[in-house]
Amino acid sequence: MPYIDQAFYNDVYKGTPMDAETFTMLEERASDVVDMITNYRLVRVDLSHKPELIRNNVKKAVAAQIEFMYSEGGELSVHGGSPSSVSVGGFSYTKGSGVKVVSEMARSFLRPTGLLYMGVEVRC
Repeated sequence: MPYIDQAFYNDVYKGTPMDAETFTMLEERASDVVDMITNYRLVRVDLSHKPELIRNNVKKAVAAQIEFMYSEGGELSVHGGSPSSVSVGGFSYTKGSGVKVVSEMARSFLRPTGLLYMGVEVRC
């Protein structure tokens, strides 16, 4: 389920400009990433019934994830893109500690919403 449209990304978040086709593809992937890290708490939930802090921060988290994926090479950033280490003969190159899929900015937007909580919830 898309959480934002390109107008929000461009006009409110003021993200890196991109064409509509790229935006649509990355928005779907970014929404999937946000769903995964929030343990699917927002699936089939009407965001308009949530407090403004949650609504705005979820939208900004998706926008930040879109911008992160765009800057990291698009859709390939989610699927691992390039290898983190390469060896050829006696030569070896290692890039960081692996592939980073989730934007730290997206996590920062979601942190105050309680959606990253992975403990047990009690419902009455």
